[in-house]
Amino acid sequence: MPLYHHLRTDVKVAENSFHQHDDKVQLVYIHSGCCIISSRSDSTLAVNGQLLWIPAGVEHRLEVLKSTTFSVLFSAPNELPMFSNNMCGLTVNGLFVSLMEYINEIELTEVDDIPAHYLAVLKDQISQLSIKEQGYKATGEIDRRLLPVIQSLTLKPDIKLSLEDFTESCGASTRTLNRMFQKCFEQPFRSLRLQIVMEKALQLNRQGIPHTEVALELGYNSLSAFSTVFNKYLRDKKI
Repeated sequence: MPLYHHLRTDVKVAENSFHQHDDKVQLVYIHSGCCIISSRSDSTLAVNGQLLWIPAGVEHRLEVLKSTTFSVLFSAPNELPMFSNNMCGLTVNGLFVSLMEYINEIELTEVDDIPAHYLAVLKDQISQLSIKEQGYKATGEIDRRLLPVIQSLTLKPDIKLSLEDFTESCGASTRTLNRMFQKCFEQPFRSLRLQIVMEKALQLNRQGIPHTEVALELGYNSLSAFSTVFNKYLRDKKI
């Protein structure tokens, strides 16, 4: 089968049961927002600019948070490298992100809408990707009370976003919410917030957006403050 693409936007999807695709591999790219991909043992957040690999024959369940825009790509297993026998994140580069942004901007919802030369380049770029360390994996299911926070943070990443903004809607104190993040993701909210903000910065940077605009969009008061954190993130992640 050829590379098949489907663009979905402004939908909320929650699959009730686990399923698998025995004859095809699946990739999920997040343009904006967040998807939660669950296996029998854990759950993984896929956020802005991230790409997830789901191999053939692996049980999974997909939940898409409200207002998320994402692309789903399918391919025969022999058409792409076997990155892993398990679900995992994949690296993306500037050309891949630019191609996905082009698809999103002009709303190419089906593979037949994508010019053949773009499709060939997209497939070639996917073949050159590698496994990426995934920092948003939770043991078991993610506590539903955290979803309003995750949705707000991934739809509009902001370094100033505070748990205090969600105590009423989540029905829990700031301290309780932070404990829940620590329990689910083995890291406090501040750490997860920084990673999601930096992943958005990476996505915008790969789209060629000037750093000054990126810094302002992500809630930083100055370019120097943003640059210091962003450059450290790149060094730590060896990007």
